[in-house]
Amino acid sequence: MGSRYLPIALCVAGLAIGGEAMATASLPATNAIAWDTCAPGFVDERWRVALGHRLQCGSMHAVLDEDAPDGRTFTVGIVRVKAGDPARRKGSIFFNFGGPGGNPLDYLPPMAYLWTILDLDHPLDGDKRRLADGYDLVAVVPRGMRGGTRITCHGLPEARPSEDPTFFLADFNWARIVQAARTYANGCTEDPLQRHAGTLQHVRDMEQVRRALGEPAMNFVGVSYGSWVGAFYAAAYPGHTGRIVLDSVMNYAGTFQDQIEDASYDNQWRFAWRALRPALGQPHRYGIGTDAKAVMRQFNAMPILAGASWAPVIDAPSHLVAALVMAEWVRAEWNTTADRLVARANAHVFSADHGAHEEIKQAALELAERYDQARDETLGGLVDLAVFHAVVCGDTPWRKDIHAMRALAQDIGSRYPAAGGRGVRLSLVCANWTNGPRWRPPVYALSLAPPMLMVQAEFDPSTSLDGAMKAFNASANAYLVVAKGMTGHGIFGSSATPCVEQGVSRYLLTGKLPDSALSYCDFVPAPPLRESREAHDGPSESEARAEFARLIRAS
Repeated sequence: MGSRYLPIALCVAGLAIGGEAMATASLPATNAIAWDTCAPGFVDERWRVALGHRLQCGSMHAVLDEDAPDGRTFTVGIVRVKAGDPARRKGSIFFNFGGPGGNPLDYLPPMAYLWTILDLDHPLDGDKRRLADGYDLVAVVPRGMRGGTRITCHGLPEARPSEDPTFFLADFNWARIVQAARTYANGCTEDPLQRHAGTLQHVRDMEQVRRALGEPAMNFVGVSYGSWVGAFYAAAYPGHTGRIVLDSVMNYAGTFQDQIEDASYDNQWRFAWRALRPALGQPHRYGIGTDAKAVMRQFNAMPILAGASWAPVIDAPSHLVAALVMAEWVRAEWNTTADRLVARANAHVFSADHGAHEEIKQAALELAERYDQARDETLGGLVDLAVFHAVVCGDTPWRKDIHAMRALAQDIGSRYPAAGGRGVRLSLVCANWTNGPRWRPPVYALSLAPPMLMVQAEFDPSTSLDGAMKAFNASANAYLVVAKGMTGHGIFGSSATPCVEQGVSRYLLTGKLPDSALSYCDFVPAPPLRESREAHDGPSESEARAEFARLIRAS
C-alpha cells in the first residue's frame, strides 16, 4: 500500500469447519480462457515490446454469484508471461501484488521482464531467471478492474487527503469528514457488482484459472494484501495448494479493524526507533538537539497539511529533520507548492556535516514531491479505489460507533502523530458500507495445506513484523524468514539478502524450506548496478528494477 493504503487482514474467528467444501462445491465446469496479445491500453508499451509473443492477456467468464447462480457472468482478466524455455517448462506460478486494487497488468510484465534478463550465473538472481525460463508467470486480475468487467464508485472522493482527522480536530472538520465518508460509501454501494468483487470471488476465479490451465496445484507468490489472498486460497483449497510464498505479510489471523488500530502503535514505534532516536543521538549531524519532548512539540506543531502529508512516511532521521525544516517554510508561506519547496531545499544548507546535508536534502526532495501528491492519493491510477473499498469494506465486519472513531482520531493525533489518519477515514467509509461481510475460510484449515514460506522486513512501513508474527503463530504449517534491520515492503527481489533472495527462489524451484520454522538473517542491501551495454532489446536492468520498485511500494 508507498501510498499507505492499509493492507487487509483476514477475519477468521468463529467460523465453522467445512470451508473447503463450501468453497469448492459450487464451482462451475471449467470455462476456457481466450488468449490474445495484450492491447495497448492494458499493458505499458515498453513491456509489450520487450516481452513480445511471451506476453499474453486472456479473459474468461466466471459465474457472478456461485452461491446463488442465476446465469449471469463476470468477465475476469488474466495476464501471463510464458516460460522462456518451453521445452523445459515445469508449470505456472501465480502472483498477486497487493492493494487491494493493484492491477497485475501493471505489475507482472515489468517483473517478468526483469527476471528474463537476469544473469543465470548470478549467485542471487540466477534462480529468478530459472523461474522465468521454466514457469509461466500468471496473474488473475481481481474482479472489477481493467482487463475484465469494471465496477465503479459513484460517490464523491471519500475525503480530501489533506483532511486528516488526526490533524483536523475541530468539530466542523470532523462533521465534514464523516459526511464525505458516508456519501462516498453510499455512492460505491449503488453499483450492484460491488458485492461480487471480494477476496472470496477472487480465489474462486484463481481456482477456475488453475483448472483451465490444467495445473495440478496452485503455486503462488503474494505481496502485502496478496499474502491474505494466498492464505485464503490455501485454507479454501488445501488439496490443490502447491508452493505458497507470502511476502510482507498481513495479519490474516485478525481483523482489518484490529490492524488499523494496531498500525497506530506500530507506526509510532517505528518512527521513534528509526527516526527520532537516531537523530537525537547524533546532534552534531542532525542539529535538532537531544530533548525528545521538545522535538515532539515541534513535530506536533507542524502546519496541518505538512503534518498530514509527511508524518506517516518518516522512518529515518534525515526525513525527520527535513520535515521539521520544511514545516517552517510552509508556516511562513501557507500557499507554497512542491516546486517551491524543491527550490528551497536545493538552496538550503541542512547540516554542517556534508554527508548529513546530502542525506537530509535528498529526504527533503522526496517529501516535497509528496506534498503535492498527498492531494491525490490514487497513485496515478495504480490503486483502483472502487475495488479497494469493495474488498476492504465488503470482506470484513466493521464496528459502527462513530464516537469511538472520533476518540481514536483524537488519541492518534495527541499520542501517535506519526500514524496519520488514513485508517480512521477508511473506518468511517466502511462503517457505512452495506455489502458484506463475506464468508472466509477458517485459519486452522491451513494445517491441511502444504507449508507456506513467509518473508518479512523487520521495519516494514505498511505491514508490521508484529502483524506478520501473529499470522505466523496462527498458521500450523508456516515458515517465517525475517530480514533484520531492513526497511521495505515487497522485499523479494529488492536486496542482496541471501535468506530472502535465495530462500524464496529455491523454495519455488525445489520446495526446499528453511531449516527452522522461524529464522532471522541480516539485511544486505543490493549493490549499485553498473551501467553496461546489454545484449537484449528493451529497458535496462536498472530501469526495470526502478520501475518495479516504484510499483511495489504502492502494493
